[in-house]
Amino acid sequence: MSGERPAGSRGEEAPVSAPHPPTAPTTGSHRARFRRRPRRTDPSITVLWRRSEQANRRFATLFAGRLLVVGASLGAVLTVVLGIQEGFDTLTWYSNLGASTLGITWGLVYLLLPGPAPDPVLRATPAAAALLITVNMAMTHSNAADGMLLLTWPVLFAAYLLPPRTAYWTLATVVACLTVVLEAGTGPDRFAVWLETSASVALTLVVILQVRAQADRLKHVLAQQARTDPLTGLANRRAFDEALEREVARQRRTRAPLSLLAVDVDHFKLINDTWGHAAGDETLAALGELLPRLVRASDTVGRIGGEEFGVLLPDCPGTQAMDRADTLRAEVFAMSRAWAHPVTVSIGVATLPESADTMSDLMIAADLALYAAKESGRDRISAAPVRRRGVR
Repeated sequence: MSGERPAGSRGEEAPVSAPHPPTAPTTGSHRARFRRRPRRTDPSITVLWRRSEQANRRFATLFAGRLLVVGASLGAVLTVVLGIQEGFDTLTWYSNLGASTLGITWGLVYLLLPGPAPDPVLRATPAAAALLITVNMAMTHSNAADGMLLLTWPVLFAAYLLPPRTAYWTLATVVACLTVVLEAGTGPDRFAVWLETSASVALTLVVILQVRAQADRLKHVLAQQARTDPLTGLANRRAFDEALEREVARQRRTRAPLSLLAVDVDHFKLINDTWGHAAGDETLAALGELLPRLVRASDTVGRIGGEEFGVLLPDCPGTQAMDRADTLRAEVFAMSRAWAHPVTVSIGVATLPESADTMSDLMIAADLALYAAKESGRDRISAAPVRRRGVR
């Protein structure tokens, strides 16, 4: 393989396109790996992440609703018991009953919502609940220790389920409410209870937020690993398909050309069979490092599978894509001469909308062009034919 000369080198002109690439056979050495596989049932990482955020907000809404209903129901039961002991016609009884009724109604609204509560409303929920508890405690001059215990719930809810900034604002609100309860409440050692409760709640908040931050970092790492080919460090098939979907959607809006390169390593099986799979992995890893250096920052390079790579070229017409494909082919030939196992690549070029109408057709066109480049002698580039107007 090292004896091959690169097409387009000195003294030899590269065949750059095949006017009518043959239909890829169902059997043979070339495997149509680049073609669009049947529609996956599993969603993309981006969609999963968005669904996860929606699910978190929905869970927070339901959790807040249950917390309000349970807490207010408990308050209502205690209010009835208090009425039996002290009488029903008192300010404390009416205040507790009103706060309990409001809390139950509030919680039921959250539970009956078809989706998550609006984000601003959800973020304001713990602070509003703290204010409701505080107003009721201040009006009834209840025992300060009881109110301080109730006021820890909003902080825990915000720390576990809401953004850190909201959690800190909730903590500030709760500390202020604790101060009001201290001034308006009754019972011994109120200041000591206030100090212990405030410090404990603040420390608990910090610990919970640290645990959440670590979990978010791990989630981000897992998401990146799910989108990255571990051998080459390039985008894997899933991430490449997502990028292609985004760029095709953008092309439909802007009408700017979008080109796709299907890049395949020539005689890669010979490397594996002669020097072993470790040598093949080393070659693929070297290509994974080289290919991104040969394209623009806005381009996407991915490992499609095996020894085949894809290069996505936004805002790149077909003629320019052919020039860039030939430059990439020549650079791989030249740079790999210093490798333990030099390689050449064949490249198929397809452009939207010149070569295809849809994303699936674009991938098929690039794959057929790659097959034509292979058939013409390898270390070649080939373009998918331009479609006649009105022909798909």
